[in-house]
Amino acid sequence: MPEFMYDFQREALAIYFSLGAVLLVLVGLLVLKPILRLLVAGDSATNETIGLTTGAFSLFYGLLLGLLTVAAYENRDRVQTAILNEASAIGSIYATVGSYPEPFRSDLRELLRDYVQFTIHRDWPEQRQGTIVQGGTNRVNAFGQWLARFEPETNSQLILHQTAVGALENLKESRQLRLNGVTTRIPAVLWYAVVVGAAVNILILLMVRARPVAHFVLGTISAFFLGVIIFVILVLDAPLRGPEGLSAAPYEALWQQQMVWDEVHS
Repeated sequence: MPEFMYDFQREALAIYFSLGAVLLVLVGLLVLKPILRLLVAGDSATNETIGLTTGAFSLFYGLLLGLLTVAAYENRDRVQTAILNEASAIGSIYATVGSYPEPFRSDLRELLRDYVQFTIHRDWPEQRQGTIVQGGTNRVNAFGQWLARFEPETNSQLILHQTAVGALENLKESRQLRLNGVTTRIPAVLWYAVVVGAAVNILILLMVRARPVAHFVLGTISAFFLGVIIFVILVLDAPLRGPEGLSAAPYEALWQQQMVWDEVHS
């Protein structure tokens, strides 16, 4: 699917795909149907033959669309889970290092606040464009290096430090899963199958022998639903891409609930 398709608003995409499919059927009824009528000579068994052909085709094409829809949804849900886990890990680390002695407490918290601000204001706009910047990785590495400098002096500090290190590993893992969602797409060959299958589906609809009004109504209803299904797959395909991508709301909530007060008074 061309990258520029992900830059449209969801409402606009829904209109383009659903009405575009209906328009194709309308043009086909006016232009292609007379030609197809000559190629598929009419007799009383024409619709029955077309029905048998359509049944086999619809089985495989419907299965393809169903599997792609589920795969796209699961990928979006996986990225959403990674976002929530990353924000939770940041909040856990931020709370844990609050018990560290100075100057580690202030320095580590400042690094985390900087990372959250970078994620909201730099990472997310770039992700919506389908690109990944390295600033976030550098900040996570810098935080890890600074955290490694702390040497616990008591058992309680050791427990806190181990908790912070474990949460940092969770942060790194969740962050990587989120970044994977920037470039993960349905393979181009599958989109090719979807587009060709849609064209064949509309072509078969045009072959049906029916009165013009009935043919138009049934054809446009089927085409409209087909356009909606393809629209749904497209929206789910790139979970972080475009204006309808997943938001940075978990990080913004974390900032407002845990960090903004410290930022104001630091």
